Amino acid sequence: MDRMNADSENPRSAEELDELRTQVESVERKLAGEFEASPRIVVAAAAVLVVIGSLALPHTGSVTGLQILMGDAHADNSSLVIVSKVFVWLEVLFGVLASGAALLTRRWVLAVIAGAGCGVGFVFGLLSVWSRQTPGLHGEPPSGAGIGLLLGWFAMIVLAIVWIKTIWARTAFQRAAEQERRDAAEKWEGFARTNNIGVHRPVQAERPSTDQQ
Repeated sequence: MDRMNADSENPRSAEELDELRTQVESVERKLAGEFEASPRIVVAAAAVLVVIGSLALPHTGSVTGLQILMGDAHADNSSLVIVSKVFVWLEVLFGVLASGAALLTRRWVLAVIAGAGCGVGFVFGLLSVWSRQTPGLHGEPPSGAGIGLLLGWFAMIVLAIVWIKTIWARTAFQRAAEQERRDAAEKWEGFARTNNIGVHRPVQAERPSTDQQ
């Protein structure tokens, strides 16, 4: 009878509580590494598609982004400056690959990488557009920025803004979640102390019965 009372007062042992706490912390760590899905993700997905489409369109003259990417002879003869080539690679690496991976996995680290890369891509896109509007070093007339370059640059701006907002929102959400977890832990500890939960108590041995059968 005494043992039954002890079990009712201690429904969970310390080992069971530690195991449960470990499982909860594991889930929290997994959730902390992911950003929350929001309507901004749809905008980011559309921007990734625009970046992909812009690579097939002319960036300067009749030279497309894919030709610049593959080092086509026609692209090499078009007096492209280095910033235009760097911008195309930034589009592929961060506008397509990193952003696509972040959308598929919702990992916060990938969102940070994609946001930083798209921010750098915005700068190189601006320089690429500017270089297409200025005469060459040997007096060549400006060829003008193609529709592919303008669309790709605009999409990289959108991606940079979306990822920065996603990172900022995740940081605020994480702080709120951590505070809520601390409050819940304090309440649980107080409840455990009050109800003697998780505290090992010696089980009293039952006295042998002296009644004669």
